[in-house]
Amino acid sequence: MDTNWQPALEKASGPRYLAIVRAMADDIASGRLVNDTRLPTQRELADRLQLAIGTITRAYAEAERRGLIRSEGRRGTFVGAPQTGRSVLSIIANGSSNAIDMSKNHPHYALDPHLPTALRQIARDRNTQRLLEYAPAAGLARHREAGARWFTELGAKTEPESIFVTAGAQHALSIIVAAETSPGDTIAAEKLTYPGIKAVAELLGLQVAGVAMDRDGILPDSLDSVCRQRAVRLLYLNPSLQNPTTSVMSAQRRKEIADVAERHGVTVIEDEIMRPMMPDHPGYITTLIPDQTYLVMSASKAIAAGLRVGFVRAPSKARQKMIEGLNASCLGIPPLMAELFAMWQEDGTVERTIARRRTETQARQNIAITMLKGLVVTGHPASYHVWLELPEGWTGMKLMMEAQLRGVAVTPADAFSVEKKPPVEAVRLSIGVPPTRELLRTGLQIITDILQGLSGRKMPVV
Repeated sequence: MDTNWQPALEKASGPRYLAIVRAMADDIASGRLVNDTRLPTQRELADRLQLAIGTITRAYAEAERRGLIRSEGRRGTFVGAPQTGRSVLSIIANGSSNAIDMSKNHPHYALDPHLPTALRQIARDRNTQRLLEYAPAAGLARHREAGARWFTELGAKTEPESIFVTAGAQHALSIIVAAETSPGDTIAAEKLTYPGIKAVAELLGLQVAGVAMDRDGILPDSLDSVCRQRAVRLLYLNPSLQNPTTSVMSAQRRKEIADVAERHGVTVIEDEIMRPMMPDHPGYITTLIPDQTYLVMSASKAIAAGLRVGFVRAPSKARQKMIEGLNASCLGIPPLMAELFAMWQEDGTVERTIARRRTETQARQNIAITMLKGLVVTGHPASYHVWLELPEGWTGMKLMMEAQLRGVAVTPADAFSVEKKPPVEAVRLSIGVPPTRELLRTGLQIITDILQGLSGRKMPVV
């Protein structure tokens, strides 16, 4: 559907390109601009508004960055966020210009370990220069041992030869999926899943089949049905503090899922990136079917996001595939980053950092659950986000647009949905990113006010 849309700028203040973006967001939220509507070309809109085409180009670029519109090359520019996994992940990963960013599932940066102290300590080591040499693809022996020790401490007893060091969990997922599939294959995942796995699937030319869920994770019967109907090569699971629903799969459900996967010969990727944040854990699918499960963990959420150190426990039959994947993707990760992790593990920094994160995260969860009282919201004391199901008449995209107008960034269910339409209208509110608890409260109050139909609050200044 085409439109002769033209923003009303008569009373607009500030830069013209931002006024166009605000008008566009307002019209999308009100329903005047519906999803998949084709917008005027930049030249057409520039002529109508009697503005320089550069102003329109900048407005369209900013609107696309915010996920309001998408460009489809010669077909034109359309209302609505991109549907591809890579594009959705890019929108989430790119910085937000909103005053209060609750769109990214990041840890609270103020609790990161003190890097200057660590670098000074590394500099005192007479063998430090070796960290600038090429390391083996799987990682230096010292770093694989650190990963194995961490897995064992977290209840997944592992030997160093089974551990592979990666540049974070996303890198690990890319290597595993590439090793286990060919273009055109099908992988299964939760119907609401981590956008990164959708991006990997798209990059490698794979199909993603959604598996139905409840509060305990994916349903065994649904997984069995999907495996009977399609030749599923891989099952991706985020069973602990699931992104985005915050669910934690029970021990019994994990056993049932392992039974289905074993029966159908499906290899499982068990993404336990949030496991270090959980004092208690129901156990791993990896321990039930170790020969057909990859276990993935990372320092990004528990220690520091910029560390970019992940670990994979791979089945013995897949070790050569992992080495080939690591060589093909990056010839091994920078040893300096893995050395930081190993050193912090030895001196207790890892344990102390996680303890501080748990305390702060629980306090922020309490704030969120209290302020969103009366709404359908789920969280967990160790989760960096809450999952807010929306009242009737609201969609995740509509709330996202309204929140953007008031200076708050959130992520709608559409970003996580394997299918075109999400199974539930909801938003993920990430509580770890706002630098202070007060800003978190302000952001949550704005969300509550929007859903209650109250007048807009002023955008906070930070």
